[in-house]
Amino acid sequence: MQAFDGIRILDVTRVLAGPYASYQLALLGADVIKIEPVVKGESTRWRSEGDAQLGNMGMSPSFLTQGANKRSLTLNLDSKEGQEIFLKLAATADVIVQNLRTGSMEKRNLGYEQVCKVRPDIIYCSMTGYGRTGPKARYPAYDSVIQAAAGFMSITGTPESGPLKSGPPVVDYAMGLAGAYAISAALFQRSRNGKGQHIDISMLDSCMALMSSILTTYVNTGNPPTLRGNEAPSRSPASTTFKTADGLLAIAINEQHQFVHLLEAIGLGAMLSDERFKDAASRRDHTEILRAAIQGALFKDSACNWESIINNAGVPAAEVLTIPRVMESAQVIDRQFFGEFSRDDSGLGRNIRVPKSAFQFQSDGPMLNKVPPRVGENVDELLGELGFTPENIAEMKARGVV
Repeated sequence: MQAFDGIRILDVTRVLAGPYASYQLALLGADVIKIEPVVKGESTRWRSEGDAQLGNMGMSPSFLTQGANKRSLTLNLDSKEGQEIFLKLAATADVIVQNLRTGSMEKRNLGYEQVCKVRPDIIYCSMTGYGRTGPKARYPAYDSVIQAAAGFMSITGTPESGPLKSGPPVVDYAMGLAGAYAISAALFQRSRNGKGQHIDISMLDSCMALMSSILTTYVNTGNPPTLRGNEAPSRSPASTTFKTADGLLAIAINEQHQFVHLLEAIGLGAMLSDERFKDAASRRDHTEILRAAIQGALFKDSACNWESIINNAGVPAAEVLTIPRVMESAQVIDRQFFGEFSRDDSGLGRNIRVPKSAFQFQSDGPMLNKVPPRVGENVDELLGELGFTPENIAEMKARGVV
């Protein structure tokens, strides 16, 4: 039995963060019902993203990433009948997660207060750009905009490059994980006190959570962080990326013993007796000299070889890999982070691989059991569960309600 077997979630979300939150719970057994616009479904389905064939089939990589283990119900939430069906379905649900702009669900009479009338112990998770309060509550948002608004970009990049956003949409996925965590906590709390509640999660808060130690330093010292490039927050001279004979190597050092082990491992042990490098403060005063020596040593061998040598000496180091090489690495393969649907099961004319969770259970952990659904694939099934007859359903389809 998985953790969320028997838990029903209505997923009124789109793009990445919201769907990723419900996907994490679906991997653990929750019955996630994805509510989509009639006819076309969620717009994210149709993105090309380097694979026009999948996009044209309404199964873009973005949608596939967090669409598995869900059922799809197309529903016109702007119609009175659609709203009535939603509330009827909500009465059977444990959780509603939505990431429409602040006030959108309330305008449709589907907000927390309205849902509580049919399901008093509902857990209602609202995921928005800036949260449900404050002067920016109604502002729209995407990941890159929030990276700017939260100050994330201001400390990403180098003085030469200027502020940069992170390559992957880290805020979306941070928010998705925060949403899954918050919903899990609320479900556990409800199991103890019998009460549901409204959860308010914002992209802005999620982005700031990713910078927690940096923000703590600033609010307590008044010293604003600057563009660091690949520098570590500690400003340790040995904590950055170095060129090797065939690529880049990232090294991170925070402890004295790590510095000692690094120099010994790369053949610079004699430098340990030099007063200029005796402790962290002294090393920072002579950063350029120390880095030049380390760089000279590392340039004599490959990044792959140095990674093994340095890690075996007890120092964190990793070759800077491209995504294709990451996917071929023995470590990633061993961790089984990706699951796969066969060509026959996917219905897409090819095998499809999708990521799972960032953790494993000893038993009954995250697992894939259903291919991401086509638009409205489960309309008949879900409305049948609510007591609608085939004739009712056909008539509502004809009128664009479902």
